[in-house]
Amino acid sequence: MKNLLLLLAVATIANVSYAQLYVSPNATTSTDSYVYVKDQLLFVEQDINLVLNTNNPTTVGSIYLREGSQLLQGNSNSTNSGTGHISVFQESNADSYDYNFWCSPVGRLTGSGNQNFGVRRLWDSLNVTESLRSETTGNFNSVSSPLRIATRWLYTFNPVNQRWAATGASDLVPAGYGFTMKGTDVTVHSDPYNEPQNQRYDFRGRPNNGNITIPAQTAAIPFTDGTNYYFTFTGNPYPSVLDLNLFFNDSDNQEIDAIRFWDEDRSINSHLYIDNKGGYGTWIPGPTPYVDGGVYTAPNFMNYDSQGNPTTDTGVNGASFERLYAPVGQGFMVSSNSGIVDASPNQLILKNSQRATTFIKEGAGNFSEFRNSVEATPLLRLHAIFGDNTHFRDMVLMFHNSATFDFDRGLDATHPSDGAITEAYFTINGDDPAKKKNLVIQTVPYKGGDNMFIPISFKLNQQENVKLISAEIVNPPFQNVYLYDKLNGTYLPIYPDESANENPETASILLDAGTYEGRFFITFKDKQIISDEDDEDVPIISERGITQSVDFFQNNPAKQLEVSNPDGYDIKTLNIFDMGGKLVYSESNVGNSSKLTFPTANLSDAVYLVRLSTTDNQTIVYKINVINK
Repeated sequence: MKNLLLLLAVATIANVSYAQLYVSPNATTSTDSYVYVKDQLLFVEQDINLVLNTNNPTTVGSIYLREGSQLLQGNSNSTNSGTGHISVFQESNADSYDYNFWCSPVGRLTGSGNQNFGVRRLWDSLNVTESLRSETTGNFNSVSSPLRIATRWLYTFNPVNQRWAATGASDLVPAGYGFTMKGTDVTVHSDPYNEPQNQRYDFRGRPNNGNITIPAQTAAIPFTDGTNYYFTFTGNPYPSVLDLNLFFNDSDNQEIDAIRFWDEDRSINSHLYIDNKGGYGTWIPGPTPYVDGGVYTAPNFMNYDSQGNPTTDTGVNGASFERLYAPVGQGFMVSSNSGIVDASPNQLILKNSQRATTFIKEGAGNFSEFRNSVEATPLLRLHAIFGDNTHFRDMVLMFHNSATFDFDRGLDATHPSDGAITEAYFTINGDDPAKKKNLVIQTVPYKGGDNMFIPISFKLNQQENVKLISAEIVNPPFQNVYLYDKLNGTYLPIYPDESANENPETASILLDAGTYEGRFFITFKDKQIISDEDDEDVPIISERGITQSVDFFQNNPAKQLEVSNPDGYDIKTLNIFDMGGKLVYSESNVGNSSKLTFPTANLSDAVYLVRLSTTDNQTIVYKINVINK
C-alpha cells in the first residue's frame, strides 16, 4: 500500500508539472522523493520528468527498479526530461576475461530525450537504493571492489564500415547502439536476487523511450577476414523487455534477415585473441502463430588469429537459449541482408510498440519446461559433425505451409559462414548466382516424402568424415529421414537408424576436400498407420502417435526428468545426450508405466537432448534445460 500511495501522490504532482510522471524532492521538508518498484511492471503512458535528489546520498535516484522490475512507457513517443535518474540492476556472468554484449537502457542527463551512454553511467550497488559511481582503469582486468571497469575492452560497432570502434570512458555510445564490456574479477554482491557468481551493475540515467533510429548496413562490406558482413550492433535500449518478434516483423525493419547473439568459452582466462574461442548463434521468429519462441541455432566456437580473424574450429558449441524476449541490457547483432527495401531504407527503428506489454521477468520458465507438441511447428534439428568431433554445425529445418522454396524472411536465416575449415549449409537457388543463398535455418512446405529433396551442401578444406545427426525432432510429419547422395544413388538413414543402437542416428560419409553443392539432399519417408487387419504380427500404431502422446517435464527443483506415458508405450531405452552428442545418461528396459522419472541431479547446468525409444521402434527426441543451482 505504501508504494501505491506514493505513486498516487506522484501522479497528482504530475498534473501540475505537465509530465504524466513527475518526481521531485520536497523543497519544504528538504527530503528526497522517489518511486521504489519491487517485482512489478511500472507503466507510464506518456513522458517522465525527474528532478535529482540532493538531500540524502543514499536516495539520490528518482525511480528504483528492483527484483526484476521494469519501466514501460506508452506509444506516444514522448520525450523524457529532467536532472533525475532511474536505477535498474542487471547482472553479468562474465569474468574479467570474458565479453558480454550490452545495450544500455539509460543515457546521460543533459538536454532532453534519449542521450548517449558511457560506462560512467554504471554504478556499484551497496544496498537497495545506495550506489557508488564506478571508476575506470587502463589496466587489463576490471575489479569488483570498488567497481573499476577496464576501458580497453569497451567497443561499439560502426555499421557503415563494419569495424569496431573504441569508446573508452566517454559518453560515445548513442541510444540503441550495443557495446562490449568484459566482466570483473570476483563477485561481491550475493543475495537471493543475484546469482552468487554474477557481477551486479546499476544502470543510472535518463530512461530511453520512444523511437530510436540506428543505421543498418544493407550493402556487402568485407571484414578483415574477407567475409562480407551486414551487421548492426544494437540490442534492447529500454528499461523493460523487448519482444524480438515485434522488433523483427516491424514494417520499418524489413532489412533484418536474422538476429545473432555472441557467446564464448568462459573457462578460458586470457585476453589474447589466439587463446579465446567464441561465435554467434542465430535467431529468427519462425512461422506464425509465434508459439515456439522462435528458432535458435547455437554458435560454433572458433579459434582466432592475433588480429581477431576466425581460423579453425574448436569442436565446441555454445549453449542453446530461449531468445524471444531480450532482457534489460541485452545486446545483439542484427544481420540486414534480407534484400527487402522498406519505408525507412538502411535504418532500423526500435519502438515502444515492440516492448512486451506484460511483466516478463528474465529467466521465466527456466525452472520448468513443458513440451507442447500439438502447437509447436514441425522441426528437424540436424548436427553436421566433421572429423573426430572437431567441429559441428547446428542447423534447423522447419515445415510450414506458409513457406516457399525461395528465401522467406523470418522463416529462413542466412548462414554465418564462420567455419574456417569445414562447413555445412542448406542451399537455395543454387543454379542462380544472383538469388543463391546459404542458410542455417530453412523452412519449407512439407509436400510428402516422395516429393521432398532439400539440398544440403558441405565445404571442406581437407578430407573429412561427415556425419549427420538428428539432434531434435518436434511434431514430425515424416517417419524416416535420409541423406540422399545423387552421385551414387544411395540413401543413408538419419532418423531412425536401428544400426546406431543407443547412439544418436547418423549418416556418415568420407569426403575429399572441396565444395559439395547439388550432390546431397535431405529426403523423407512419410508416416504410415498400420491397422491390425494388415498384419497381425505388426504392432498397431495409433493415429495419436508417440509424438502427441508422450510428454516431458524437466522438474529442476526436484532434480528429475518426468515423463508422462498415458498410452502405455513399452519404452525400451531412454538416453540423454549433451549438445555435443555425448551420452551422459542411459536406462534400458524402462517399461510401460504411465508416469516415469529419471534423475538429473548429477548433470551440469546445460541444455540436453533426451531420446526415448519404444520396443516397436518409435523414437521421440526432446530438449531439456537442466538447472541444479
